Amino acid sequence: MPRSLARRPALPRRFAPAWTVLAVCLAAAARPAPAQPAAPDTLRPPPFGATDRVSARPTPPPREVEGRGEREIVLIHGLGASAQVWDEMVPVLSRAFRVWAYELPGHGRTPPLPKLTIQTAADDLGRFLKEQGIALPVIVGHAMGGIIAMRYAFDHPADVKRLVVIDAAPKQLATQEQKSWTVDQLLRNYDAFVASSLDRVSPDEDLARRVVDQALRTDRASFSSLLMSSFSLDMTEELPRQAVPILVIGTERFFPEGQEARRQLDWLGYDKARTVSFKRLDNVGHFAMLEQPTYLSSMILAWAAAR
Repeated sequence: MPRSLARRPALPRRFAPAWTVLAVCLAAAARPAPAQPAAPDTLRPPPFGATDRVSARPTPPPREVEGRGEREIVLIHGLGASAQVWDEMVPVLSRAFRVWAYELPGHGRTPPLPKLTIQTAADDLGRFLKEQGIALPVIVGHAMGGIIAMRYAFDHPADVKRLVVIDAAPKQLATQEQKSWTVDQLLRNYDAFVASSLDRVSPDEDLARRVVDQALRTDRASFSSLLMSSFSLDMTEELPRQAVPILVIGTERFFPEGQEARRQLDWLGYDKARTVSFKRLDNVGHFAMLEQPTYLSSMILAWAAAR
């Protein structure tokens, strides 16, 4: 039986909105990008499954995706995904930025790091930025990538120009019961748990299947360790001290229709933030960069490129 079609565990009762934060951390992965010929002076991530890649590790060396000018933007995918999730957004973003894709350890084709956590991932992001000589970038993070982006920006506020987080919150809202159930599933029913957590990320069934398949290719220890490190996540007390402008982008999955945005932002933990803007994406699933790449990249570009 294909791994992505394994029998799926029932979600715990009282699958309250608190689970959404935990589930969105799970939401991850890329679909195979359509093959596109690259211009001679353009560097693009290779097609899914190719041997070369954009990498967070030194083998092969990380490289610039595409772009021009002195301003730089760094893209961080979510849990279980890969750097290639951003492929279709690069042409728009590169109109104003040099675009870089950071790939999390143990994801895509990037080797794992031992005991991967939100903090060690943020530290590894710092290594990546330093090695590539990337100064004062705009950092964009999706789901778990957004949490890691926040952690790095809060640790190094003078080194980040602006921060964009997509379907991400500064604290974990899952109950202890939900956390315990998740640990049990990671240990005893890993494949089925990952599949059941991700197969509803998009109304596009083919996209959701590709998301699940990619997540099941992710290093299991990296996936589990990084997810469990979010259980104690709470950066809300740090927000009042942060002057880095933050754009929160929420899809319908993270911000259900009919909920007033300000109240939802407060509930998610942004109530103490000094410099937060908010944009909601209607009629789009969790993987907005795959479902509406041009619209999402234009939104980010308009905000990130502002002086």
